[in-house]
Amino acid sequence: MKNLTLALMGLTALSIGCADKDCDDTAGEGCDTGAEEADADADADADADADADATFAVTFSDTGVEVAVTNADMVGGYFFGMAETGAGDAGWYGEDCVSDGSICHDLYDSLSLTTVGAVGDVAANSTTLHSAAIESAVTYAFWGLDDAGEYNDMVNCGGNDCAYYGG
Repeated sequence: MKNLTLALMGLTALSIGCADKDCDDTAGEGCDTGAEEADADADADADADADADATFAVTFSDTGVEVAVTNADMVGGYFFGMAETGAGDAGWYGEDCVSDGSICHDLYDSLSLTTVGAVGDVAANSTTLHSAAIESAVTYAFWGLDDAGEYNDMVNCGGNDCAYYGG
């Protein structure tokens, strides 16, 4: 009888260590209960990071364009470009960031571009030919750094026709 009591005590000890009745913890590694640990995700978005994902905003006015990135990847920043895709061949594409010789705007967290009246007055990071007057015809895009350190990854697109940028 003493041996039976010891055997039952040993089985009870094994079952206490394992919640799963089919668990065999002979290796002493614990039992897999089947429950997965949750990743810390303080911002409750689709990924498992603790920081909020970047959001992108473009606001047109009569005097210019305001651009902002919230929760930006500040390490490399972004390039920002615009194209008047809704005007077809007659549109302004000189700030699209993809055409040969186009002007690209550097962006870290915010950027204010003042509207100018002539193509020759457009300068990277300070002026633009775009304004609220043509907003419905403008497509804009943001590029971030790729793994090779180049600004080839389009991370956001909006406006008239994102197909222009491949989005």
